[in-house]
Amino acid sequence: MRLFVKRDTSDVSARFEVCDESGERKYVVRGKHTPSGESIRIRDNHDAAVCKVRRLGFSALAAYTINVGGETVRMNIVQSGGAASVRFHGISFMIRGDVVMGSYDILDADNSIVCVVNKDFAKRTLTLTIEMEERELFCIAAAVCIDSLSMDVQPVLQMT
Repeated sequence: MRLFVKRDTSDVSARFEVCDESGERKYVVRGKHTPSGESIRIRDNHDAAVCKVRRLGFSALAAYTINVGGETVRMNIVQSGGAASVRFHGISFMIRGDVVMGSYDILDADNSIVCVVNKDFAKRTLTLTIEMEERELFCIAAAVCIDSLSMDVQPVLQMT
């Protein structure tokens, strides 16, 4: 299954819109800043919160708690020197690739691909190719959290 995540600036709480391959909106991601961090909700087309994300922000560490259907996963992202390291707790997933440039895979413990994420800088979208459909909301939440960080780097074109 392929999903497209694009920035949504239609109102102050809007963050992202998630569309399927036919271009139909499947989810909307909303968020608000709180005194202790950020609260993010992924909502379906009936405006029901299907995923809740809580972010505690520190200078070099972003700590997220992702709740989907009663399951809680923690994701920590450490940024330093133009690179980022992502660690999951509560699930046996890992990241392979370059999260800063938006080209990475989410893998399970046996190295099977859960989701492939690619960023299109020209269109300002993320393409998620989800291999484990039962982890769809988790993959969307992880990609949104990673993309929300201040790592929005434009690739440099080299002229030869």
